[in-house]
Amino acid sequence: MASDYQKRLQELPGATGFIRQRDGWWMAAPGLDVLDVAKCMSEFEGRLSTITAAVLPDGETEVVYHYYLDHQALNFKVITKKNVLQSISSILPAADWIEREIQDLYRVVFTGHPHPDRLIRPAQFEPGLFREPGGQAGKNSRS
Repeated sequence: MASDYQKRLQELPGATGFIRQRDGWWMAAPGLDVLDVAKCMSEFEGRLSTITAAVLPDGETEVVYHYYLDHQALNFKVITKKNVLQSISSILPAADWIEREIQDLYRVVFTGHPHPDRLIRPAQFEPGLFREPGGQAGKNSRS
């Protein structure tokens, strides 16, 4: 039987059901509002573990939000629209640097981020190191 927080999360607009996997609970919900998830997780005292990303063949980015709550991992897969997502850092400050890192490496724009400055990539490099095979690092190493 689903917990109170799982029921609540599944009621969010765009949510799908959770699937139990070896490494925790997963929800693949491309249009899920990440702010709603962050608010809900905060309310239930869930902890943001990290955020990961992968470039999709159509040019969008799959972003996975990894949370920990009640001794369980809860993972939410969403997909950007025009490589844009809402920032959750105003709700969960731990997302601040992670969102900036994903911005630098995948060229995802997190709207509403309180300070979207570059974090790991020098200003002379275009954001999106992982958007092309080999990325900027691969191009520089062949010179």
